[in-house]
Amino acid sequence: MAIERITGIVTDIVRHNDRHNIVSMFTRTRGRISFLSPAGGGKAGRMRNARLQLLSVVESDVNFRENRTLQTLGAVSSPTVWKDIYFNPVKGSIAMFISEFLNRYLREAAPEPSLWDYVYLSIATLDSRRGKYANFHLSFLIGFLQFAGITPDLHGLEKGDYFDMVSGTAVAERPSHGNFLYPAETSLLPLILRMNMGNDAKFKFNGGERRLLLSKLLQYYAVHFPGMNSLRSPEILAEVFS
Repeated sequence: MAIERITGIVTDIVRHNDRHNIVSMFTRTRGRISFLSPAGGGKAGRMRNARLQLLSVVESDVNFRENRTLQTLGAVSSPTVWKDIYFNPVKGSIAMFISEFLNRYLREAAPEPSLWDYVYLSIATLDSRRGKYANFHLSFLIGFLQFAGITPDLHGLEKGDYFDMVSGTAVAERPSHGNFLYPAETSLLPLILRMNMGNDAKFKFNGGERRLLLSKLLQYYAVHFPGMNSLRSPEILAEVFS
């Protein structure tokens, strides 16, 4: 047993029973951890629930028991309070997508401090941005590629090449499997991969183009991390940014 102060980003909250929720967090020092958290009512319960929302940042002193699948989450505090995500319906839709993506991706418990910092910065940027966030979820996924270890290798890209999602490279011949981009799509990759949270507002897409790009990005992730193409939140984003 060891009492340890953790800082985590909430990625999922599921009702466990009448007394407890299961709260999943991406912590900076221990990776993904699932906790049993009291689901009580009253003033204290409402305050606790307000602190434990998707993508909220919380701190807690946890008495870790290594032989337990579910740790017990005690009192929580909020070192960072988001000011706009929970009150802006469009930002809320993006936050829902990010939390679902993270919850699906973060299956392993290994800590990744640099990834944690990227996620935190992404949420902070979304929270503080004033307008022009229709491409934010796309730039988030593109920036995430390097942490997932699947940044496309486009060295030697030539006109007419296909992009093979399995190898993550540009190839001259059409792949025999279905996970690839046609030459017209592949030719746009060098430009698309320059998108980041600092310049994504400069990329002009209509609703159909944005949906297609999101679909292709999730298809690429799903090739390397199964299940990424079955997220529910992209349908909500498609309606929001149609």
